[in-house]
Amino acid sequence: MGVTSVARINTDQGAEDGLDELVALARMIAYARQVAQDVKLQFATHCLDLALEAVKQEVGEGLTRDLAELSSPVPQVSVRSH
Repeated sequence: MGVTSVARINTDQGAEDGLDELVALARMIAYARQVAQDVKLQFATHCLDLALEAVKQEVGEGLTRDLAELSSPVPQVSVRSH
């Protein structure tokens, strides 16, 4: 195993950790959104919808299906610059 192999393993582990953190963040936002909706805080619910969709977009297409239970009524739009 060469130096590049070790670097690739470390990079892959870092990417996986980052992905795990984004998934955890999405779940926390989904929970906060549900609480805001339960206490009828419409503006907070809307803001959390937007935050949840942004995190799901950052996670990517592959895991977005895994996070389907965290769906919100906000349509998916691209916020990247063209």
